[in-house]
Order: sequence, then structure tokens, then C-alpha cells
Amino acid sequence: MPKGLRPVHIGNAVDYVEDRVADLVELYFEQANVFSGIVGIFGVKALDALSPYKRHKHPDVAQQRFPDLSFGGHLNPAPELALESKGSTRPWAVQSHYDHPGWYVIWRYLVDATKTIKPGKSVVIWRVDVAFVRKEDWKYEASTAGAKGGGRTHTFGLRRPATKLREAAAFALPNVILRNGKPVLA
Repeated sequence: MPKGLRPVHIGNAVDYVEDRVADLVELYFEQANVFSGIVGIFGVKALDALSPYKRHKHPDVAQQRFPDLSFGGHLNPAPELALESKGSTRPWAVQSHYDHPGWYVIWRYLVDATKTIKPGKSVVIWRVDVAFVRKEDWKYEASTAGAKGGGRTHTFGLRRPATKLREAAAFALPNVILRNGKPVLA
């Protein structure tokens, strides 16, 4: 875990994120990738309020660059004091527009229209990974966009994510397991 970040901060942040994004769940069905970004943003808000990690003081850096948060809100933090927040429905994969070293908090969530996995919750965070990622842990994933249209912007993907994240769970919802690559009740 990064300096000063505790499991209780993550646990309290999970409740905050689930409650806030529930009002926006219809966006998930329109654009799941945008919704994942929103989960990450609410993760930033939660950790800013509930932990010693604070949002970057310069909005252009916090919105467009790395990191989302730093220990005590310091500018230009060392990688060991930098924290990036990502939302994802994928059980292992991690993508980023940057290959910066630092701590990554990955909010693994699912949308449960029946509200049965966690009674009353339409968005359930079933795992939160907190891992220190080095520059060499990232691999470049080229853009498929071209002059003829289509495709997406380039990204970086985490090399061997299941290995890297196997022991990185700072929070795991009891009774949720992976079956055929999807989180389900045990």
C-alpha cells in the first residue's frame, strides 16, 4: 500500500463511489467506457475526502495528466507518492493513456440491475486493487485510427496483469468469485 493509505480509506471510498455512481447507471448502458471513467473520477473524489491523498492543485494536470492524487497534495510527487484512479469492469486488464510509474487504484465494478449481489445497490465494487506499476510494466498498444476513419486512441496496457495484481487487493467483496472471467456470487 502507498504511504498513509489504509484499507479503511478504501472501504469507506467504496461506499461513497457506489452511492454516487448509482444515479448515473443509465450512462453505463449508453457508453460503458465513459462510465468507467466516471467510476475512476468518483474514486478520486472519495480518496481526496477520506485519505491523506489529495487531488492535484492544478486542474489541467489533474484532468489530463498524471497523477490524479498525491500524498498531502504535493506538486510533482515522486512515483511512490503518486496515485492514479481507474474504474474497470474487467477482472484483470488495466489500460492507461500514460505509462507513468506510480500507484494505481483500480475500482473493479459491475452493474447489477437486479440489485441482488449487494442488496439495494445497482453498482457494486467487488474488488479494489492497489498496485505500484513501473514504467516497464506497461506495453504500448498502438492506435487503430487512420485516415479512413474508425479506431481508437493509443493506450498502454499492463503486462501480465493477473500476475501483477494477484496479491494487490486492498478490498474484496465477500462471496464474489470469478467464473468464466466474470464476477459472480459464490
